Amino acid sequence: MSTWFQADSDGFLACHRLALASLPPHRLRGLLTLAQGDPIVALSLTQEPQLGLTVKQKERLTEAARTPLPAKLRLEAERLGIYALLSTDPAYPSLLAPLEDAPPLVFLRGAMPEHTGVAIVGSRRATAYGKTQSERFAKALAEAGLCLVSGGAAGIDTAVHKSALAAGGTSVAVVACGLDISYPAENRKLFDSLAELGAVVSEYALGTTPEPWRFPARNRIIAGMCPLTLVIEAPEASGALITARNAAEYGREVYVVPGPVDTGRSRGGHLLIQDGAGLADSPEDILTALNAVPQTVPMSNKSAEPVVAVKAAPPPELPPDEAALYARLGSAPVSLDDATESAGLSAPQAAVAVTLLEMKGLIRREPGGLLIR
Repeated sequence: MSTWFQADSDGFLACHRLALASLPPHRLRGLLTLAQGDPIVALSLTQEPQLGLTVKQKERLTEAARTPLPAKLRLEAERLGIYALLSTDPAYPSLLAPLEDAPPLVFLRGAMPEHTGVAIVGSRRATAYGKTQSERFAKALAEAGLCLVSGGAAGIDTAVHKSALAAGGTSVAVVACGLDISYPAENRKLFDSLAELGAVVSEYALGTTPEPWRFPARNRIIAGMCPLTLVIEAPEASGALITARNAAEYGREVYVVPGPVDTGRSRGGHLLIQDGAGLADSPEDILTALNAVPQTVPMSNKSAEPVVAVKAAPPPELPPDEAALYARLGSAPVSLDDATESAGLSAPQAAVAVTLLEMKGLIRREPGGLLIR
């Protein structure tokens, strides 16, 4: 059967409801597999025991199955040409599909390029230097025929997307909200252009607002789509470092464009270089690196040795979500589902908390998706 669904179809409505349930990727994948790729059937399997859904996950799925798609949102989805795509579809990014935490379901505007080349990420508060380097690298790589993937945000992301399109290339934006929302608002025309010449992608249902915790979660998609991630101008606390960490965990290459040492605006990238990331001072460095990287070989979620090491001492205090999850972990491995439920978090909130705790060196993942301090 078809594994992509136009906005005016019952399949799209079912996909939208599945997305509203906010299930962990492996749970949603299991649900869709059991339903043989039919999202309508998947919604009826709430009580299927072999799925191992928690009580809260069953409640969210049951509630989502009853939630209508408002006529306004459906009309907007049709107007924008939004459609739903399952990870089993040939159009789904080939490097992303095999990953354990890849979203089994995404929403798209435009057409996904057959091959993606380089993810480029960096600060939203880009300096003139950062924008210049982004434009320089994006132009050269796009002219070389590479599709560039970024996050559609202000600063480095915007410079990358615009430069790729201006060079006659293609680009994909992975956003942290529903595709009916333009965030930032000033990039509305840019997203329209990307939909014509590339794609805009989201794992979130229509109407989903760009809450801060959604951005770290979407970064895994950016990293997972490409064999190489390039960091341009990232401060020490930049979200771009999460993307780099994701890329390293997937066994992908990580490169950094160095910046001035007296501003702190590139400090995070410089730390990545110290921890093993490649240094790129010209687009040719990236093209050379890509020639040595297999472009179509699926990568596992864990490489033998991550490129980027994490060197962080336990902080005295943690943000609420991280503290709640950390309190449920100990010296014995605990499943992410159990920790998420006992911490009272949603699946996306837990995914972000796990990533941030890993970056701080406070927890680690064990085989089978188990967590341990």
